[in-house]
Amino acid sequence: MQKLALPINVIGFQLCWIACVVGGNSWAIPVCAAFFVWHWQVLKPGEPMLLAAFAITGVLFDTALYKAGLLSFPGHSSALIPLWLMLLWLAFACTLRHSLDWLLRKPWLAVLLGLTAAPWSYYAGDLLGAVDAAPAALIMIGIGWAMLMFSMARLRPITVKAEKS
Repeated sequence: MQKLALPINVIGFQLCWIACVVGGNSWAIPVCAAFFVWHWQVLKPGEPMLLAAFAITGVLFDTALYKAGLLSFPGHSSALIPLWLMLLWLAFACTLRHSLDWLLRKPWLAVLLGLTAAPWSYYAGDLLGAVDAAPAALIMIGIGWAMLMFSMARLRPITVKAEKS
């Protein structure tokens, strides 16, 4: 299983992204649940702290953008962002110590990719009809993701230390 862990992590996250963005809750729940069950098998000892920090911060970040009117979700009127987006945050968190571990070892590259790649992901979600993102939201998303990726890169050594103890 260890030999296949990296490609399964990459493919699993991509399947989660598609399920969440294209299928909403009805696809997100079973696909993400399967990914999380698999991930539990390869979970690293210090990883839960990183998962929780990233997912909670991400959900709060997107909820703030949603409350500010910079993000909206067709057919959604809850106080929080849709469940599928919460699951997507957790699914992405599952890549941080696996398929994206190399990135967290290079904080400034993590910042650059957060700044540039994250807005494109939201833009793709907008084109697919999952989210309506105001232009200002894309700027805020880039800045927020840059800060979040830098923070996660700074947390990485703590999680690695927990693995060794």
